[in-house]
Amino acid sequence: MPRQVLVKRVQGPGDDALLLDTATGRATPASPSPGTRGHGTFATIAGQLFALYADEGAVWLQWGERRWPLATTALRYEHDLDTETTTFSVDGHAFTYPAWWRGDPTFELLVPERDEHEDWLGYVMVVQAEPRLQANMLRDRG
Repeated sequence: MPRQVLVKRVQGPGDDALLLDTATGRATPASPSPGTRGHGTFATIAGQLFALYADEGAVWLQWGERRWPLATTALRYEHDLDTETTTFSVDGHAFTYPAWWRGDPTFELLVPERDEHEDWLGYVMVVQAEPRLQANMLRDRG
């Protein structure tokens, strides 16, 4: 059954509050009442639309019209240092895009990575690895 969930754009152009159609992956501007909490976040990365949200008792990762339950889905996140790209994959569907550190002269390989702070898909990886973060999302909006 198609549903709409309120998400907040955290990366990419456009309005901050959006209604995400979970069947199509399309988002439209929303005007929630002050104090209304969203179900999750929305990001546009190199033209691809992604969302991470709590709905129907689960945390979902949505990429375009497809969505997966985060807790039980195989994700990969890898950097290629030679090409300065990142590849993110969900159950075998891969997407390669410019790494967040491309062109950053201060980036050092030996310093602990800042993926979850600089790249929204890096953040998704942290949420998947931390059941406590998923539980917080579910408590707040699941």
